Amino acid sequence: MQVIPTKRFKADTDFYIRKKKYLKIMADIKTVTDELVNGNLVGDKLEGIGLKEGTAAYKVRIANSSTNSGKSNGFRLIYYVVIDEKIYLLTIYSKKDSNSIPNDKQIEMLIKNVVEFDENADS
Repeated sequence: MQVIPTKRFKADTDFYIRKKKYLKIMADIKTVTDELVNGNLVGDKLEGIGLKEGTAAYKVRIANSSTNSGKSNGFRLIYYVVIDEKIYLLTIYSKKDSNSIPNDKQIEMLIKNVVEFDENADS
């Protein structure tokens, strides 16, 4: 599987490194991306989001080792799986930052942006 971080995902990780001083976030994320590269779709499948057939979106809990908090108070990573074995990392947020938790409509918009980008890249 090919794991592709989106521009939004990169901005989110940069925010947590710069502003929140979560310097271990990339190592925390790597545990999940290693599983994804190996084809293991970890986390909970998101239901109720309008997606194209053959695709799926997932939310996975990740411990925040910078604060020694477990998964329940750690990060949430949302990713989108496309038929042709591409996985897009859409966003990551800290459970403690309630103002940054995306709702279903925001997740749909993130996916729409990825789909449009992917279609334009193929043409």
